[in-house]
Amino acid sequence: MIQDTASAPALTPQAPAGESEPLLAFSDAQGASRWSKSLMIAGVAPRYEAIYGQLKAMAGTEFAPRERATIAEVMREQVALLHTELARRYAGKPQPAADRELEAADQAIALWQALWEQYSACLKPLLEGDQELQGVKAKLLQRGLYVGKQMVLVHGLARRVSPASVWQELHAYYRLAEMLDCTVTAVSDDLAPNAVGISCYATYCHALLLDLADPCAMTIRQIELTDRWLGQWARKVFPYAQQRETEGPLIVVDLDGTTGAQLVAASPHDSPPSLRYGYPGKLATSVRGRLKRLTAGASPAELQLGQDTSVEGSAALLKHLDTHWYQTRSSTADEHRTSLDLTAGGVPAAYYRVGGRTFDRQDPLGRLTFQGASHLQTLGALTDYDRHKEEAERNWPWERWQGRYEWQDATLARSDGGRYRWFLEQLVVARDEENVRLGYVTRVAFDTRGDFALTLAFWPGTPKTVAVRPLSIAFSEEPPMPALLLAETSEEQATIIVPPRTFNAGRVLRSMDPGPERKFRLLRLVQRGGDFERVAFEES
Repeated sequence: MIQDTASAPALTPQAPAGESEPLLAFSDAQGASRWSKSLMIAGVAPRYEAIYGQLKAMAGTEFAPRERATIAEVMREQVALLHTELARRYAGKPQPAADRELEAADQAIALWQALWEQYSACLKPLLEGDQELQGVKAKLLQRGLYVGKQMVLVHGLARRVSPASVWQELHAYYRLAEMLDCTVTAVSDDLAPNAVGISCYATYCHALLLDLADPCAMTIRQIELTDRWLGQWARKVFPYAQQRETEGPLIVVDLDGTTGAQLVAASPHDSPPSLRYGYPGKLATSVRGRLKRLTAGASPAELQLGQDTSVEGSAALLKHLDTHWYQTRSSTADEHRTSLDLTAGGVPAAYYRVGGRTFDRQDPLGRLTFQGASHLQTLGALTDYDRHKEEAERNWPWERWQGRYEWQDATLARSDGGRYRWFLEQLVVARDEENVRLGYVTRVAFDTRGDFALTLAFWPGTPKTVAVRPLSIAFSEEPPMPALLLAETSEEQATIIVPPRTFNAGRVLRSMDPGPERKFRLLRLVQRGGDFERVAFEES
């Protein structure tokens, strides 16, 4: 919570190691504006050092509270612009992140934290009745809540769960807005020109709903769209201090807590006075209404979803948001915890782990060249020789993960990141005590303790390997490729898993394995993953 923020801010940015105390380049808001306009530094790193350095210097300089708030407004624009550049380096990258990506994410967090400190430094004078701040108290608190919302956004883009310190500060800002009776006061914001009804409560609910949507399970594009849409929709949910009658689920948040909001089916008994209640019925009606109109043929632009998103992409995101904002999930507290072995590496790795031998691009039937045959004779009478097996074992080893495992999905974790780098929609092979199964990644996150967590979805059906070659009418044959067949089940039709950029409606793949030739005519792209395509087919 915010206490004496002028002397002990709740969030302190971490300065780069070995960096000396920077000198302040301005002494008032006009000077800060001139400095900002003259900031023509090329390169992300020098620009970061300049902006972060000035924010750090401000923390150790005395300013009148209103002057500090005005300077913070100037710096907020610079932080937002620089964050756009930093996000290109870290947002949505495979995890665990590489050093350059990790550095960019840490710099983004440090920037917003340093800016948050400037707004927090104005809160003690505000509570003590500073006259110059009374006329801008709603805007000051909304700006602090906005920075908190950005902190939630940054952590989501970096595939991290927002820490307790972020939520404690956000809750404290909103509690102050309640105390000063300015939760619903409308304010303007040049950084959100398309937002509707900007206020303290709307910005606070924006942060809560963004977190509730689970950014670690969303693509970067989906996070950006959700953030943009919430600028218009967040005001549909209000955090009431008293419960109301409702037939649907409700959103609860504890202002004394260390986490964001939760979606529950019913209000908890003996609720503490710090609990706030949000009712997402209007929000759900808006989301589901748009889904219905998209299905009926309306365009995303007509529904104020934007001109830069497709019907399919908008529908998929709206379904995801409806699930997280209005559909409660059953508790997993009593579910069985077990171990699973995982491996990744795209279709070639899955081919090896499912079939037990590597895919030979030169000859899937396993025939050897003269040199290979001569080498085989020196090894004695071996059967089913796989010359690439040792390399495959080194490249695609099994990794042991712990967690909850069911037939359709799993939520697993490790204390370290392991050797693989994981991303959404990545092909995964899982091995339990009885089966080898295929699935894909649906969530990637580092939790607040530093543990690395994955959520997987599994396809029904037992996978089988098949080596295929595209049927070509040209004189030259196309190279063979590995593939995996998923047999038809009561839940889904038969599909084939192939490498990226393979699908083309009507394309025919013929098998290269021993036995009768099989032909697979590709009909429909069922799923485009990060390193695979899942395609419906007909066999002839």
